[in-house]
Amino acid sequence: MAKVFQKCKEGQRGKDPCSGVRCGHPWTVRYREPGGRSGRQREESFDKKGAADAFAAKVEREKDLGTYIEPLGFMTPLVAVYQEFIASGDRVNGTRYQYETSLRLHVEPYFQRKPIGAVKPKDLTAWLRWMVEERGYESSTAVNRYETLSGVFSFAVANDYIIKNPCQHVQAGRRKAKRRIKKTIHLPTLEEIAALAAHLPGPYQLLVWLMAGCGLRIGEASAVSLQQIDFEAGVLYVDRQITQDGENEEPRTRRQKAATKGRGRAHCIRHLKWRDQDEGRGVPIPTTIAAKIRDHIDKYGTYRVETGLNRIEGDYLFSNVGRTNILMYSLVDRLWRTAKRAAGITRKITPHWLRHFFASAGLSKGVPVTDMAEWLGHRDPKITYQTYAHVMPDAPQRLRVVMDSVFTLDVELSLPLSFEALTEAA
Repeated sequence: MAKVFQKCKEGQRGKDPCSGVRCGHPWTVRYREPGGRSGRQREESFDKKGAADAFAAKVEREKDLGTYIEPLGFMTPLVAVYQEFIASGDRVNGTRYQYETSLRLHVEPYFQRKPIGAVKPKDLTAWLRWMVEERGYESSTAVNRYETLSGVFSFAVANDYIIKNPCQHVQAGRRKAKRRIKKTIHLPTLEEIAALAAHLPGPYQLLVWLMAGCGLRIGEASAVSLQQIDFEAGVLYVDRQITQDGENEEPRTRRQKAATKGRGRAHCIRHLKWRDQDEGRGVPIPTTIAAKIRDHIDKYGTYRVETGLNRIEGDYLFSNVGRTNILMYSLVDRLWRTAKRAAGITRKITPHWLRHFFASAGLSKGVPVTDMAEWLGHRDPKITYQTYAHVMPDAPQRLRVVMDSVFTLDVELSLPLSFEALTEAA
């Protein structure tokens, strides 16, 4: 329990206790933070006994209710709490790098050394407006940064810096910004795909066909190894990717220090982001693509990578030009722009468009959206449907034709009377 007393009445360092009943000396509240005898002991001074009694009662009540906040914790700068948030938890390097970038570009320039307890909902609304109007970011970008900051405030609440999350009062603005997000999907033509592949150097032409024929992302296509391919079953098992979020070795020279100034910049072969170590996806390999893979291996062989820092063991289909390292993003980007220019293609076409071509071509020809979601690596088929609904305009008519043929007995329907299915528990 908190103790209320006057130090002058107890005597200090050999001094005689104060004998006056109303001596005018301050009143002290001595108490422990939550945690019993292991809690930190603190003291607060007050001019009047009534104020001291009220504070003591308040501290004990907050300890009982679990709402006690460490004194001056709310005075900790928001930037400092954000840095603690980044360091906490098991985050992949790419996510940590994104958080650090957002802190440096969006949070620190605006809030500077502002205490976290002084940030109000109106400050967050002004910050959102500042990012769009002053910095020129899209509303969707501002929303993403806001949601990360909301996580920082939730972290602060959980660690007793503040009592409540001020972001809870800016929900309406967040939903409004999300409704304005509308994504336009661009597709290359088959002629453009063939032209791009033809104008890439021979060892890299297969990249185009893996993305357009198997729906791989550029990082996934760059990391395809011989061990992932089952030619007999016609399946490519996608479980790894090349990213730029690897661990940097300790720099020794001035040049190395300059190259690693930003953390999380090293290229690495890593398991698929947001997936468990044993989680991947099997993608059917079209016969035409399988033939191109065999031809690529016959002509250029594979590049052997051993297990090590930022590496997963395997015989990879692609490497750098000198065949001394893995395929880097900068090389792919340079080769892509050169091939696009050589092919005479003037409109913007990115490697990710090839993945859109794969999904759109399959869905437009009747491939079930659930299967396509699995092969694209989407956790929820709803994402696939919402993204590519434009290529499935005849889906309702296809359903009508199927059901009409069933009810008119034009087709023979053979269904089991019962079957087991995996469902989510209520």
